[in-house]
Amino acid sequence: MALTPGWGSSAGPVRPELWLLLWATAWSLGASACPALCTCTGTTVDCHGTGLQAIPKNIPRNTERLELNGNNITRIHKNDFVGLKQLRVLQLMENQIGAVERGAFDDMKELERLRLNRNQLHMLPELLFQNNQALSRLDLSENAIQAIPRKAFRGATDLKNLQLDKNQINCIEEGAFRALRGLEVLTLNNNNITTIPVSSFNHMPKLRTFRLHSNHLFCDCHLAWLSQWLRQRPSIGLFTQCSGPASLRGLNVAEVQKSEFSCSGQGEAGRVPTCTLSSGSCPAMCTCSNGIVDCRGKGLTAIPANLPETMTEIRLELNGIKSIPPGAFSPYRKLRRIDLSNNQIAEIAPDAFQGLRSLNSLHIGPVTCPHRTGAHSSCRAFAVAVPHSRNDLEATFEEVPPRIFYSA
Repeated sequence: MALTPGWGSSAGPVRPELWLLLWATAWSLGASACPALCTCTGTTVDCHGTGLQAIPKNIPRNTERLELNGNNITRIHKNDFVGLKQLRVLQLMENQIGAVERGAFDDMKELERLRLNRNQLHMLPELLFQNNQALSRLDLSENAIQAIPRKAFRGATDLKNLQLDKNQINCIEEGAFRALRGLEVLTLNNNNITTIPVSSFNHMPKLRTFRLHSNHLFCDCHLAWLSQWLRQRPSIGLFTQCSGPASLRGLNVAEVQKSEFSCSGQGEAGRVPTCTLSSGSCPAMCTCSNGIVDCRGKGLTAIPANLPETMTEIRLELNGIKSIPPGAFSPYRKLRRIDLSNNQIAEIAPDAFQGLRSLNSLHIGPVTCPHRTGAHSSCRAFAVAVPHSRNDLEATFEEVPPRIFYSA
């Protein structure tokens, strides 16, 4: 006989308090458990400052606020947040995140606030926020982002606050902000921006806070539009100054007259500076041919972003590269050879080479050991075979983190 509230089998009726206990037990078994090291209160899951190195499993499906800030997370994988359809606030700041896989936020259709500031992001995948129509605040400040692709914010149509300050942005693709018609706050200060596509901000009628100062704006004929745009909005964009040419250096862009924005010749005036990032491109300082990207001896201090996705070999030796961030080469699945020898590398992220199943040649050395000084500050390189790769990997390196080739 099936049990009904207050009644049992022939053994007699079930007391109401026992029935309530049975119901609560069944409900709790059906609900998701709180992840280890975290605290769950209502619809909030707090995992901040617990030393996590990856997104925890078993996050309750009804979570609306997720605190993951102040940990050691290095990468966001596509399936890390699957099923969190009610999530509204996601805090990921102050980690070591070097890469976010496209699709990672696709299930979060209710997401309103996302903080990814103070991480190590070098690039933004296109269409990363395509399913986040409710997103209103996005903080990407204090990373190492070098470029803004044309479709970086496609889909985030309700975005009101976008913070991109204190990055290394040197390229904004035409149309990158076109979908953000409701934007009220945009910060681009403290980057490496030299020019901006014409009319990039014309479609933002609600913009009330705009910061572009502390960049490297080159005030030639291609930037004349910005002066007029700033003059029409005297309360925003304060202290936006020219860094070049020499005759205009230090002047506020809004105060430079149209006639002063000149190009050197007729050919230069007709050349509109652009950067194309959609499928990866050859860095300006490098040469690319037959799948080989050659950046030898170019004075680089960081690995270039948005490299050709089809490259099979990259040569980065004889530069000043100091670290290899998380997921630095993960998007380039066809890579067979990487040469990073003769740099100033002192730090290598554990998942810097994750996913490179075709890699068969890797050179990193000599590496600067941060715990050594003096004449013996460079460590001796040695060769090692790495069994995790599909191929027999010939590599020269030393002082690398454990599990560096995990999942390679």
